[in-house]
Amino acid sequence: MEELKYSQSEILKLFNQYNTVDRKVIKQNLKRIIDELDLERKDIIKLGYTSTNVYSWFANVNNNIPMLEQALTIACEFDFDVYEFLKEI
Repeated sequence: MEELKYSQSEILKLFNQYNTVDRKVIKQNLKRIIDELDLERKDIIKLGYTSTNVYSWFANVNNNIPMLEQALTIACEFDFDVYEFLKEI
């Protein structure tokens, strides 16, 4: 994927969208992205996140999700658009 560049207003829009979209959508998309890219949770843990945090993002019993900065890091590291987290499934 080519490097994306966002203006300040686009970043603000992303921030607002990420913080207002239903957490279930982000959680479902995280699972979908990991499956589509043939990744495992340990691949995300290798980015420096604790196993407790990563496993909580995938657990169905809570509404924990990566913070936007974490979602951006995951998107950059695995070469997909961060807006993938916001897609309605």
